[in-house]
Amino acid sequence: MLEIQDVEIKQLNVKKRKTTKTQILLYDTQRRFDDFVMKLKHRRNGKYEDIPHFCITKMGKIYKVFDPEFSSNTFGDTKLDNKQIKIVIENLGWLNKNTITGIYNNWIGDPFRSSPFVRMWRSHQFWDVYTKEQLQALADLCLVLCVNYDIDYCCVPSSGYIENAKNINGIVSKSNFLDIYTDINPSFNFNIFEENVKQAESRL
Repeated sequence: MLEIQDVEIKQLNVKKRKTTKTQILLYDTQRRFDDFVMKLKHRRNGKYEDIPHFCITKMGKIYKVFDPEFSSNTFGDTKLDNKQIKIVIENLGWLNKNTITGIYNNWIGDPFRSSPFVRMWRSHQFWDVYTKEQLQALADLCLVLCVNYDIDYCCVPSSGYIENAKNINGIVSKSNFLDIYTDINPSFNFNIFEENVKQAESRL
């Protein structure tokens, strides 16, 4: 049985009306998990609109923020936002390298003390890495959501821009929608994720 913990946020600025879901949207925290949750609780006095339904930590723990039947404002497109279940993955995103200390930091200065994924993509070269625990938890969670909401259990196998991304029934990345987005970043191993998906399906 999938273990999911709740994140308590007292004031959620979400649209509490049930909508038909056809997509699961993946994107990054772009900061550490604890800081991300703190942002959700306190940004704009607890009325921040871009709120994911689920969060997955580096250790593969799954947290539920609010009911996936409801919707929040990620893209500012009501029709698109209403049909998405949003999963945010703990990941620092793109990294800068300090040429003096050799330490990598993300855009808000969080240090990354491991080996980054290296690939020039969308004007950035160094990236935080997704863990195998995250990829496994993500596959398991997506399977449950796809079954419960009749979403196609298939994932766009790329972080690149896709012209008709909003019309896809399945699992998509924020970076599929516009070139300005860098999540899901290129360190995401779609081959391993798809293998985890097949294994999760076989356990049904």
